[in-house]
Amino acid sequence: MLFQKSYDFYCHLYENLRTVPKRDRYTWGERSEKIALEILILSMRTEYSTHVEKKECLRKLSLQIDTLKVLLRLGDDLKIFDHKRYIVRSGELVEMGKMVGGWLKTLR
Repeated sequence: MLFQKSYDFYCHLYENLRTVPKRDRYTWGERSEKIALEILILSMRTEYSTHVEKKECLRKLSLQIDTLKVLLRLGDDLKIFDHKRYIVRSGELVEMGKMVGGWLKTLR
């Protein structure tokens, strides 16, 4: 479930980044895409990891999600990223963050 959410998120963000101004595409846009891809990879890795490894993967995943939330907010504030798209993408990140938090609670 988390993997599918992160997969869908990456696909949507990838499409959204096409509208980012060229000036910001290779700094803010590239960094955002890299973190989104890392979220996708970590979510997949978490699904296949052992109990001990799972905690560490989830912590990293939570940090990456929070980092991307800040980057998207920055993109919205600087008018790099469309506000409507920001609302939708940040909502998806909040949902993934809740999933990760719930998963972490079950592992304690």
